[in-house]
Amino acid sequence: MPRSLYGSAVTVPAELGSVLMSLALAAALYAAVAAFWSLRRNAPHLFRDACRGVYVAASCLALAVLLLVLAFLSDQFQIRYVAHHSSTSLPTHLKVAALWAGQEGSLLLWACLQSLCAALVMARPPGHARHLVPWALPFLSLTTAFFTALTLFLSNPFVESRVAPADGLGLHPLLRHPAMLLHPPTLYLGYIGLTVPFALAMAALVGGQIDRWPAAAYRWLLVAWLFLGLGLLLGARWAYDVLGGGGYWAWDPVENAGLMPWLTATALLHSLKMQMRRQAFRLWNVLLAALSLVLVLFGTFVTRSGVVESVHTFARSPLGYYLLSFVILTLAGSGALIIHRRKLLGSPDSTAGLLSRSSVLFLSLLIFVTVTATVFVGSTFPALTRALLGRSMEVTAAWFDRATGPQFAALVLLMGICPLTGPVATTLRQLRRRSLPVLAGAILTPVAGALAGFTRTPALLAFAVIGAAGAATLAECWDVLGPGKRTVLRVLQDPRWGGYLVHLGVALLASGIAGTRMYAAETVAVLSPGESIRVGRYTLVYEGLHSKEASDHTAEYASVAVYRGGERLATLSPRMEHYSTFDITRGVPAVRAGVWEDLYLVLTGWTDGGAVAAFKVFINPLTRFIWWGGMLLLIGGVVAIRGWGEW
Repeated sequence: MPRSLYGSAVTVPAELGSVLMSLALAAALYAAVAAFWSLRRNAPHLFRDACRGVYVAASCLALAVLLLVLAFLSDQFQIRYVAHHSSTSLPTHLKVAALWAGQEGSLLLWACLQSLCAALVMARPPGHARHLVPWALPFLSLTTAFFTALTLFLSNPFVESRVAPADGLGLHPLLRHPAMLLHPPTLYLGYIGLTVPFALAMAALVGGQIDRWPAAAYRWLLVAWLFLGLGLLLGARWAYDVLGGGGYWAWDPVENAGLMPWLTATALLHSLKMQMRRQAFRLWNVLLAALSLVLVLFGTFVTRSGVVESVHTFARSPLGYYLLSFVILTLAGSGALIIHRRKLLGSPDSTAGLLSRSSVLFLSLLIFVTVTATVFVGSTFPALTRALLGRSMEVTAAWFDRATGPQFAALVLLMGICPLTGPVATTLRQLRRRSLPVLAGAILTPVAGALAGFTRTPALLAFAVIGAAGAATLAECWDVLGPGKRTVLRVLQDPRWGGYLVHLGVALLASGIAGTRMYAAETVAVLSPGESIRVGRYTLVYEGLHSKEASDHTAEYASVAVYRGGERLATLSPRMEHYSTFDITRGVPAVRAGVWEDLYLVLTGWTDGGAVAAFKVFINPLTRFIWWGGMLLLIGGVVAIRGWGEW
């Protein structure tokens, strides 16, 4: 009998997990039907029963997740999913992370989080639009039922093996990174959070109360956007630390699947504010809410169907057909409802005046949609060509950079232009006062970049745009500070700080992307012990190779001394690990991170026990700006959620 984490014999009843999922499915379906009939018959008691169904579904799925976690912690290898993703030697925190390491467990977690989200909406309905909740409940419950049914019937993590192995395979080597403890759950929370704005938008269309849903959905949308952004940032860090390709973003279809709904959610955050203030962008908002959820479901289809090749995807499975059907049903149903209620969606104020803030926002929304469409086309092109032509035509990362780079630059530029429009620029004097910081930023930033060695014309143009946007945001911050007129507490309570921090984070992030995309350098070196190579400002000296044995793999470490100007800066130890259980050999990079650039070193091979070793050396300028900018962006989101700021 398997040993528990604490040494006592414990057996987890796998059948109980399936029973709990069955009860959750029945409860979710009942909640959807009861909520619908409560509206048709104006029967409040049926709606109360529907709410109870939501709570029962959430409770059952939460218990199923806890049961699976207990199975991992107590080494229940008679459960096939546990045996495939855990082992007795795996640390406790990785055993918990193994819950979402495979398709079955991640789907169960998704269904559980979806049900908890629906329960939270029922328990704490948005005060601005409580009457929309009964209409939103069927949408939320049907989504819960769909993912629960997928897990129960097609991807059940509680299936038992006929013969329990003495030990499991362990967690896949690529997933043994701290970011994997948070990356999948945060992405799922972001994906699931986007179902609430969708459900409220559809409820508003059905109920004919189109101007009440934005205030109810805004905070939910902000939370979803924050978690999705955190998941993307953690994924980028994981790729940088683990994959050994020298980069953090390769435009992989699964990476893009998370980026696309984040882009549309960003657009929706801005346009919802305009509807709350001026009843503008009504059509845009319901379209963006629907599109965000459709892209979430499409990303799930891409990840779990096997139609694309990616290091991130799960194994090919029959789930793809059902997920694609759900995508089509959601798209067709929401589209039909929008067309049916189109008379409610007129927004005559959305583009009033060429230099109005509404016009700038309208242009921003167009660019958000076009860049999302560009990423979508590039991500699906190989699969489409394989289906239509019989051969896959790949889209390179360079194509994505060329196609999306100008569009992202235009968005950053509009971020700098926006403070010059609207009520702030009602007089020429005010316009001049706002223009001076923007012009100063547009001039001084590329000058500073040129002095730092970034002299190519595209880089200087990028830094000019980034400088203008950053200076515009700083000027707005200065206006809020009101020197000598406001206390610190009053300043922190200003409702605009969240957006300012996010925009400053975007400027830093854009600077990092410009540096790494335009000035990254790659060198291949083959060295014997004592030999050196000069790469950029650094001299690398190969000192030798040594081996280490671990419980489930062997590792070969190269010792490389790093010098600059005759001074020894560091010793880097890139390594290659071989896992016989998985028949995988992977390179683990060594990175010397600096403020202005990273030295990124990968061991790619060796001969004669290390007499000759081969390396890839990357110089990645401004990489740290990406991590700083991403963290500042997320801090701005947290500030906004706490009520200190909103856009």
